[in-house]
Amino acid sequence: MSESSEQAPGIKLGRIGGVPVYLSSSWFIITAVITISVGLQLSRSQWIPALNAYLMGFACAVVIALAVLIHEVAHAMTARAFKWPDAHIVLTLMGGHTQFGSFKAKPGASLWVALSGPVSNFVLAGTGWLVLENLELNVYAKLLLDFFVYANLLLGAFNALPGLPLDGGRLVESIVWKATGSQFKGTIASSWVGRVIAIGVVFFFVVYPYLRGQEVQIITAVVGLMVAIFMWQATTSLIAHSKMMLNLPTVIASDLMSPASAMVSQAMVSDVLTRQNQREGSIILVDAKGMPVGVVDIQALSRVDPANATTVPALAVSRALGQGAIVSEESDGRALIDYLASVDSAEYAVINAQGQVVGLLHQRDIVKAVTGRRK
Repeated sequence: MSESSEQAPGIKLGRIGGVPVYLSSSWFIITAVITISVGLQLSRSQWIPALNAYLMGFACAVVIALAVLIHEVAHAMTARAFKWPDAHIVLTLMGGHTQFGSFKAKPGASLWVALSGPVSNFVLAGTGWLVLENLELNVYAKLLLDFFVYANLLLGAFNALPGLPLDGGRLVESIVWKATGSQFKGTIASSWVGRVIAIGVVFFFVVYPYLRGQEVQIITAVVGLMVAIFMWQATTSLIAHSKMMLNLPTVIASDLMSPASAMVSQAMVSDVLTRQNQREGSIILVDAKGMPVGVVDIQALSRVDPANATTVPALAVSRALGQGAIVSEESDGRALIDYLASVDSAEYAVINAQGQVVGLLHQRDIVKAVTGRRK
């Protein structure tokens, strides 16, 4: 994803290894939640002053941000080794993510890039543990380093779970991808595993404590629900996009068009009425160079007084076609979708190999085909 073509996703903090790092405004929400929850827990112990407790809570939020940042940098640096383009990192409400430009991935590379994140957290946790074991620290430094180790272990372990949008989901995706030859089938399979994990998160943080008769911690439950909702929404988007991409090869202009024929744009309504009696289908008006410029609107045509049919231009009862709204009847797949997306029009004239207008293609029918809702 190029910075030049997209609005900045947040406050730019700088670059790490040439990779831009942004801070989303949503990050401040999770920072407030962590600061308050940790601050409350520490202040209740009464052996840390209240102000210091909340300062420690904020420090813990920064520690999590640091762990997430290193996690994402690991993704970006591994991706660079595989020449993935235009990486940038965004720290967000749900932690963070690394985005890339458009490219064609391979199963092995995708898996390595994904797993590098959790591995970096396990390395950080191990490093923190070694420091705890070998250095004498004051109470605040020890508390913060304990939290650092715990946060990295939790972040690494949770992200290693085998369901999208978690990093470990790339394992399931890569296995199915390799077996079927389709990344999108792998994404769908891994997304369903991710949905199971989302349900498990709700059960673990909310339902399980309740069933055991334990007090459900409000903040913990809220964070758990936020994570589950985020995962469910992400998997819903991934499944929908993957199904759309699987449908693309079946999107063929000739299959989706309705019959149509061409008339010169200088024609009158009377000429259009004569054509309607001769053949069925839409009537597309073309200019002197044969380029489609409009589609006769049946409702507008019906409102013309027959007595004026010979004096009212056909263009007066037509819907304008966007410039370049013309496709070959053999056009299909991703190339067709990408081209039509570049044309500012909801309707497109379809021509055959001889350059003759043979059909009219509607944007709504393309959308139905891509989303698998042709009926």
